[in-house]
Amino acid sequence: MTRSRLLALAAIAAVSLAACGSGDDSSSAPAPIPTANPDVDGPTSPIPDEVPDEFLPAIGPIDVLGDPLPVLPDGATVDNDPARGLTAPVIVGLDFSGNPVRIDAAADGPTMVAVVAHWCPHCNQEVPRIVELGNEGALPEGLNVVAVSTSPSPDRPNFPPGDWLADVNWAWPALADGVSPELDRFLAAEAYGVSGFPFVLLLDGDGTVAARWSGETDGAEMVDRIERYLEL
Repeated sequence: MTRSRLLALAAIAAVSLAACGSGDDSSSAPAPIPTANPDVDGPTSPIPDEVPDEFLPAIGPIDVLGDPLPVLPDGATVDNDPARGLTAPVIVGLDFSGNPVRIDAAADGPTMVAVVAHWCPHCNQEVPRIVELGNEGALPEGLNVVAVSTSPSPDRPNFPPGDWLADVNWAWPALADGVSPELDRFLAAEAYGVSGFPFVLLLDGDGTVAARWSGETDGAEMVDRIERYLEL
C-alpha cells in the first residue's frame, strides 16, 4: 500500500506532463542515501519508516523552515505570480552522497533553484541546458545554483535520480526531496509551490522570491530572466 501511495503521488505530479518518460532505465540496485551526520548542519527530520526500500535511493530527510509558498497558478506569468516578494522557506536536506544541502538565499546570496523529476522529458532537456550555460560561463557571476530532485518513481526512466544528474554532469548541489509521513506530499516541492516540471525559482539575496516559472526555457531566455529579476 505504501508503494502504491508513493507511485500515485508521483503520478499526480505528472498530470500536466502527459508525455513524460525519457532516457534509459537503470537495472542496478543503488544504495540508499546515507543518514545525516549529526556533527554537520544537516536535516533533523528522519525519512519516514513507511517509505519502501526501493524509493530510498531517491528520497532524503527534509526540514522546511518557514511558511510554504502558494502554488503557482495555471497561466500565471512571472510578473503576476502571487509568491513574488514573499520570503521563501529555507530547505535543509541531503544530496545523493549524504552531504548536507541548505537552500537559504538570505545566507548564501541570490539563488536559482531547479526542481526536476528524473522521468520528465522536459527536465531531461532543461537540466543539460543549465549545465551547458554553466560550462559556457553564461550564468551570471555570484549566482548560486541548486537542483531539487522530486517525485521519484523506481518504475520510470533514469532512476535513481542521483545517477541521472551525475551522468549529465550536474556540477552544483542536488537535494533529494523528502516525503511526508503519510506519503502524500513531496515536501520541498510543496514548500516551493511547484505546479509542474521543470520548475525554476529565483531567490533574491534577502531570501524573497524574485521569480518562478514552470516549463522548459531556452538558454537565452533563462539568462535574460536571471539578469532581469535578480539583483546580482
